[in-house]
Parts: sequence; C-alpha cells; structure tokens
Amino acid sequence: MKNSKLLLLAMVILPWLTLPFLGKNTFKKYLPSAIFIVTFTKALDFFGEKKKWWRFYKGIPPLDSMDFFNFGPYFVTSLWMLKLTYGKFPLYFISNTILHILFTFVGLKYLKRYKIASIVKMTKLQHLTMSIIRGLVFYGFQSINERKRALFK
Repeated sequence: MKNSKLLLLAMVILPWLTLPFLGKNTFKKYLPSAIFIVTFTKALDFFGEKKKWWRFYKGIPPLDSMDFFNFGPYFVTSLWMLKLTYGKFPLYFISNTILHILFTFVGLKYLKRYKIASIVKMTKLQHLTMSIIRGLVFYGFQSINERKRALFK
C-alpha cells in the first residue's frame, strides 16, 4: 500500500514538472481541450465503474486512484500530444495509438500490480478501441476549438 501511494504521488507530480518546457502560449492554446478530455474521461470512468468494466482502488482521500492518473500523466500528456502533433493528423493518430497500445498491454499490468486500477469486464482489445475513439474525440474537440478561435479573431 505504501508503494502504491508513492507511485500515485509521483504520477501526479512528475508530469507537471515538464510544463515549463511546454510554453505559456501552447499551454493556453491547448488547455481547453485537455480539460475537456480529462472531464470526458472522468465521466467515462464513472460509467465504466458502474458497468464493472474496470475497478479503481482507493487513492489518497479525497481522490480515488484514477484521479491521480487523470490529473497527472493523462492531462499533461494530452497537452504534449497536441503540441507535438496537432495539425498533422496521421502523426497524431499513429502516436496516440502507440501510446494507448503501450498503456493497454503494459501499463495496465503495473496499475493492477500497484492496486491503482484494473480492467474487469472488458477485454484489452475493447479497452484499446475505446481509448483510440476517445483520442479521436479529443483531436476533434481541438479542431472545433481552433475553428471557433479563428472565427472570433
């Protein structure tokens, strides 16, 4: 239990240390999309837990373990992904898919081992498919956001 709490703290703190390298303008540009996808993911987490697709273990109160993942690596990685690939959809799709494959087939093992999260009534392929679709929603949201910004300039 002590190791999982240490891992949770590291998961939420370490990614945020990379933000100064992201740049202030990039952060502001992609922040709405990152907030959107983290909120969308949190709603999906609730739904998936009710359907018993996955299980999240206790984190450090008042947050469950998935909150540490969503507000740490997932949030920050979303910003970086857009900075590095936005406007180049094939690169985004390939990079995002590779990250989700690694998470699904490697990362989930560690999340289960450290009692952070595990999939229950879902196959790894179903989880991967859902993650890829969520990535497309994320990119689509940013595209719509960019169009709206261009209209109001």
